[in-house]
Amino acid sequence: MRRCRLWFLVVFTLSTWSLSVGTSSAGPPSNPKQAEKAFKEGLRLEEANQWKEAESAYSQAIQNDPNSAASYFHRARVRYFSGDYPHAIEDAGSATRLEPNNGEVFQLLGDIDDRVKNPRKAVMDYTRAVELGVNSAPVYISRAAAHTELHEYDAAIADFTLAIKLRLDNPDPIRQRGDLYNAIGRYRDAIDDYDQSLSLKPDYPEALLGRGFGWGQLGDFHRAIADFDKLLSLRPNDAKALTLRGAAKFRLDDNEGAIADFTEAMKTTPQEVYLYLARAAALVKLDRHAEALQDREQAVKLAPNSAEVYLARGGSYHQLGQHDKGLADRSKAIELDPQLPEAWFARGSAYYLLGDYAKAQSDIAQALRLRPDYKEAAEVFARAQKRLEETKQAEAEHPATPISPPAPAPAPAPAPVAKAQPTPAPLPAGTEQEHEARGRALIQSEKFPEALAELTQAIQLDPKATRAYNARGYVYLRQHDYQHALADFDNAIRLDPHYANAYQNRAVTRKALGDAAGAAADLKAGR
Repeated sequence: MRRCRLWFLVVFTLSTWSLSVGTSSAGPPSNPKQAEKAFKEGLRLEEANQWKEAESAYSQAIQNDPNSAASYFHRARVRYFSGDYPHAIEDAGSATRLEPNNGEVFQLLGDIDDRVKNPRKAVMDYTRAVELGVNSAPVYISRAAAHTELHEYDAAIADFTLAIKLRLDNPDPIRQRGDLYNAIGRYRDAIDDYDQSLSLKPDYPEALLGRGFGWGQLGDFHRAIADFDKLLSLRPNDAKALTLRGAAKFRLDDNEGAIADFTEAMKTTPQEVYLYLARAAALVKLDRHAEALQDREQAVKLAPNSAEVYLARGGSYHQLGQHDKGLADRSKAIELDPQLPEAWFARGSAYYLLGDYAKAQSDIAQALRLRPDYKEAAEVFARAQKRLEETKQAEAEHPATPISPPAPAPAPAPAPVAKAQPTPAPLPAGTEQEHEARGRALIQSEKFPEALAELTQAIQLDPKATRAYNARGYVYLRQHDYQHALADFDNAIRLDPHYANAYQNRAVTRKALGDAAGAAADLKAGR
């Protein structure tokens, strides 16, 4: 059982209830001695985790005393333990009718509601339990979990905090609050909680896992790896730790190390699609495209209805020069998810690189219909239009001379803002540059949550993406999340100590945080 504890079993029964409450209309007990004997036997069997036998004993007690709220309560408990939730609810309801002011029954009802996926009712029951005097860490932790399922994160954090105050020596609710902070993107708060829980329990695997994840989200991959190393010394086959450590190594360009970790994680979770896609990405960075294709083929076998795996495999086919197969995979992705603009853009980009500008324009037009603010798609659409016009003009001037498609050029290096930019080459789908460009376009539209997701993806693909760090820091700055903004500007300046715009952005952030001296120094450095 997740929340109810057996430790209070006998004390609770003896201190809060008599066997016969006498408030029901069911009549007097038919055999009080037999009822008491059966009830005590039920307690013994329940404490031994013999649920079915305990249920039978409590049923006998109820038969001999139908007014026994305690018997109904404990039969509800053992039915809950054995997964018989409908009958557990019935028994708990009978207990509340006989003893309407006992909070422990409402706590049990909350646990049952949680198991049957009714978090709103669970919150109501836990709240009633608290109103009736249940003031324990488990009830607040349980209510926090129900609030989390309802996306009521502030209420969940408040409940975890109450649980922590009741048991300052217990690392579990502190770690659980850290997990919630991680889930909602408050990584620094999460790390603070994990630090506190680890100070109470240094070898706490779940806290090490959560803190390592938080460090990774903040871009501090060395600290993340240190936490995963310690966790794996405690649990060598922990697939999550191996997977996350592999992802951190990938961000640090330790592609061989990443491949080793992903491969080891596969031994425990061989059906995890992400592992094959992640290992393939590391293999691509090592120019081992044939091996990457094998992993992506396995991903397709494991998730044949996922558009994303076909997009990934299509990329491998194109890298190996098998363009017909690459186009077929991108067509399959469109078939599986025709509302996915990335699929249309990917196939349109492939057509463009192959010189089929009419088909490129058609696909990219569909991507723009699905996402009108898709800046990269708009740029490639315009270039395809220009190529089509050039082709028509050349055919008119030299009808006998076919026009060969130009070789795709690499994306231009960033130029100073004051200078005119050349028309950029199309960005391959799924690259760091594509996600960064998409993120910047979303910033212009002030769609900050979407921009944050795109820029985070760019950084995950390339942990040295200086411009993406600066852009994401700007998003955090606009959202008044100054600590995350400061961390991103720090990373941008660490990667490029002469990045004037990052200094200027950091100056604004430091000023908002009250660091006037630091802001002045950054403004001077950014001139």
